[in-house]
Amino acid sequence: MTEISVTNVPHRLKALYTLIRIVPLLCWGISSSLVGLGFAHTFNDRLSWLDYGLIIVLITLIHGVISHAFNDREDWLSGTDPLSPGVLSGGSKVIGKSYYRLDDLSRVAKTALMLVLIMAAYFLWKFGLSVLILFAIGIWSAIAYTCPPFRFSYYPLAGEWLCAFPALLACTVGTCYVLTGAIYPVAVIGGAIHALLSIGLLMHHHLSDISSDLQANPRKLTTVALAAITLSIAKAPLVELVYFFLALVTGIAGALLFHPVFWVTIPFSLGCMWVAITTHPQDIINITNQEYLLYCLIIGDAVAKAVFLFGIIY
Repeated sequence: MTEISVTNVPHRLKALYTLIRIVPLLCWGISSSLVGLGFAHTFNDRLSWLDYGLIIVLITLIHGVISHAFNDREDWLSGTDPLSPGVLSGGSKVIGKSYYRLDDLSRVAKTALMLVLIMAAYFLWKFGLSVLILFAIGIWSAIAYTCPPFRFSYYPLAGEWLCAFPALLACTVGTCYVLTGAIYPVAVIGGAIHALLSIGLLMHHHLSDISSDLQANPRKLTTVALAAITLSIAKAPLVELVYFFLALVTGIAGALLFHPVFWVTIPFSLGCMWVAITTHPQDIINITNQEYLLYCLIIGDAVAKAVFLFGIIY
C-alpha cells in the first residue's frame, strides 16, 4: 500500500469524518453526556446550552479525534488492524484507505489535543481548578488506552477499568457538574451504568479481532481474547454478558435506592444480554449485525433516560 497524505479540504473533511466514527462516538461519549444532561436538568432547569455545546465539542475532540487517531496509529503499527477481518472493528480504516499516513495521524491527534487545552482554559476560568480533574481523566484515557508505554488496551481488564470506565463516568458526571456546579450521586450511578453498557459493547466489538489481536506484535490480549484462549472462542461473549449483567444489577439498585429513572435500564440491559447470548463469535456477519443492535440499545437507553428526566423537575 502507498500511503498518501490528504491535501485538499474536501478530502481532509472526509478523512476526519471517517476517523471520528460517528456511531461509536454517539453511543459512547455523546450518549454519556446526554445522561448527564438529563440529570442536570432535574437540578437546574436553566441550563447553559453554550456550555453543553462546548462539552459535545470536547467529547468529539477527545474521543472521536485524539483517541481514535492514536488508536489507529498504534494498532496499525502492531499489525492487528491490517489483519482484522472485522467490518466495524479493525480501526476506522483511514490508513488502509490512504486517507492518512501514520505521521498524519500523530499531527491530527496533537492538533486536537492543543484545541482541547485551549478550551480547558475557558472551563478553568469559569468553573475553577476542579474541572482539570475531568480534563485529565479524558486526555489520560485517550492516550493511555493504546499508546506506549501504557498500552492498556493490550492487557485484559486494564483497558476497560483504567481508561474506558473512568472516561465514561467522567463524561456523565462532568456534564452534570459543569451545568449545575455540583456532583450528585444519581449522576454517578447513571454514568456507571452507561459505562458498563459501553464496555460490554467494546467487548463485543473485540470479538471480530481475536485472531488478529493474538497475532499482533506486541500481542493484544484483550479480555475476550484471553477468554477465547483460556475457555474457548465460543465462550468469549460471556465477557460482554458479565458487563451487561453488572449494568442490570446497578440499574435495579439505583432504582431502588436513588431514582426511578434507573428502571429504564432493565429492558435495555436485558436486550443487550440477549444479544450477547445469541452472538456467534466465529461469524463476522453475525457479530456485525449484533453490534448494530447494541448501538441501538445503548443509545436508546441514554435517550430514554434523558426524555424521562426532562419530564421531571425537582
